[in-house]
Amino acid sequence: MNRARPGIGMWKCDKLRGMSENLPLRVMRRRPPRLALVAIALTATACATALVFRTSLRSRLWAYRVEHAATAAQRAVYVGALCNAGDQGRWGVAALLASADADVRQYGVLALQHVRSDWARQRLLDVLIDPDETVRRLAAVGLAIQRAERVIPALKGLYQAGDESSAVAACLALERLGTRAAIVALGELALEPADVDRRAALIDALDGIGTPECVPTLLHLLSDHRACDVPPRSEETTRRALGALVAAGVPVAPSSPPTSGPQPHTVAERAALVLNLITHLDVPFSSAAPAEERSAAERQWTEWLKSHP
Repeated sequence: MNRARPGIGMWKCDKLRGMSENLPLRVMRRRPPRLALVAIALTATACATALVFRTSLRSRLWAYRVEHAATAAQRAVYVGALCNAGDQGRWGVAALLASADADVRQYGVLALQHVRSDWARQRLLDVLIDPDETVRRLAAVGLAIQRAERVIPALKGLYQAGDESSAVAACLALERLGTRAAIVALGELALEPADVDRRAALIDALDGIGTPECVPTLLHLLSDHRACDVPPRSEETTRRALGALVAAGVPVAPSSPPTSGPQPHTVAERAALVLNLITHLDVPFSSAAPAEERSAAERQWTEWLKSHP
């Protein structure tokens, strides 16, 4: 009876182990399908993108909630979320600004006021040509809140080349800024030819700033005797406020107190009225008065300016 040699089995095992160590890796284990690897990569990319743009994506949802909120309290929550999102909320803000509803666009501008970026400032400039007056005014206030003096050249261009409402909005933005650079810009615009409505808006802006630095520009405008039937913005604001009170059922006197001084009928008379408001003088001025009287009035304001540099 033959017995197996004790060394043969061990030799065969060692040989098989050596062969397995020399086999290629693709034989030892199978690769996952290429399609599965692509799916994994796409999923990972999508997850990373969602993490990076999480606030931006949510801002779009917040904008939808603002537009379709059932109550003012709910709307305030989502407007606040957009304000807190800062520059990352631009997708939601852009959606609000694109709305056909002026009230919704107002919320977009309110959110923009809290974003300190070049993108936000450019959007505020764009909104200055919005067809709704309230939206334009909010944009002007937003530029002032940001103290964005770098937009002054764009505001000057809007005054020069835009339509009447855009020119008024540009002047309002310069007024809200109220800085020395803004006053200088208004003075430069006053030296250029312009229609009466733009001149009236410029004078309103100087009236709103109301500092001695505005006086030289107003003195220059005393030579413009063109007829001007545009009511001063302060008077228009009062009329609008009274209209709101009447609409709310609040009893209002049938006539408001008359404005101090004669009502202006020319650009020069409008400038003279503001000069009296700034200087606290009561200098009579009329475009129909002789040139000597007008010159005498101008000298009084000039003397005041010398003592209030």
